[in-house]
Amino acid sequence: MATGKKGKRSSSLNNVYSAFKTILNNNDAEETMTINGLTETQIGQLIQSMEVNPTIEPHIKEPTLQWVRLQLVEQQKGGAWKARIREAGHVI
Repeated sequence: MATGKKGKRSSSLNNVYSAFKTILNNNDAEETMTINGLTETQIGQLIQSMEVNPTIEPHIKEPTLQWVRLQLVEQQKGGAWKARIREAGHVI
């Protein structure tokens, strides 16, 4: 964890951490399609945000987007989505 003097997180990291914690805490388990407890809408917003974010380097962005998209599609299909991902050669 990135810390500044006295071992405290920087304020910008605190803001990001707080935002994600709020999102995760506000999810109703019955309405959640999980990538760490995010709803399908939130996952879609995450994908859209990453696609246009110029600060993420392409060699990091593309594999991450491919993985998130794959997991989203498989979860939307339902059933044994983790098994299908493993059969395709990925590790969960």
